[in-house]
Amino acid sequence: MRRPASAQTLYSALADLGAAPKLDARQRPDGPKRTDTALLLGILLAKTELDTARRADPAQEPPRGLTQLLAGYCSAITSPADETRLRLLSLRLVRSAIEATLDDDPSPLSRAAGDCALAAAGLIDADRLTRTGAGPAAVNACVDTATQSLTAATTGVNALTAIRRHHTRRGPARE
Repeated sequence: MRRPASAQTLYSALADLGAAPKLDARQRPDGPKRTDTALLLGILLAKTELDTARRADPAQEPPRGLTQLLAGYCSAITSPADETRLRLLSLRLVRSAIEATLDDDPSPLSRAAGDCALAAAGLIDADRLTRTGAGPAAVNACVDTATQSLTAATTGVNALTAIRRHHTRRGPARE
C-alpha cells in the first residue's frame, strides 16, 4: 500500500463499486487523466465513508460492525507516529469540520463542532510539524489556528447556553 493509486486504477475501482463519474469522451478519450486523481480519490473516499456509515453504528452498544471496521483500518495504517498517518488524521478532521457546516444554515452546535474539529486538526498539525523538525513559526501558526477555532467554538456554545438559560427562566412560551 505504499504506492499511490493511479487515476486509472481509482476509476476502475469506482466503476467496480458503481460510483465512477461519467467522463466526457471528447475530453477524456483515453480515460481519466493524472489531473483527475484528486477528484477520484474524493469520490472513493466519500463512497467508502458512506458505506461505512451504513454498516457500522458507533451509537449502538456494542457498536455494530465498528470493531471489525477498525481492525481492517488499523491493519492498513502504518505506525502511530507516522507523518502520513498524522496528515491523514488532520485531513479527516478538516473534512469533518466542513461536513458539520454543510447545511445552508448550520446550527450553532454544528458550527461549534466544526470549529472543534478544526482546532483538533491544527493541534495534530502542530504535533506533526514538531516531530518533523519544522520551525517554530510553522508550529505556532498551527497552534494559533487551533486557539482561534477553540475560541470560536467556546463563544458559540456560550452564546447558545445563555439563550437557553434565558428561555428556561422565562418558562414555556404562551400563546
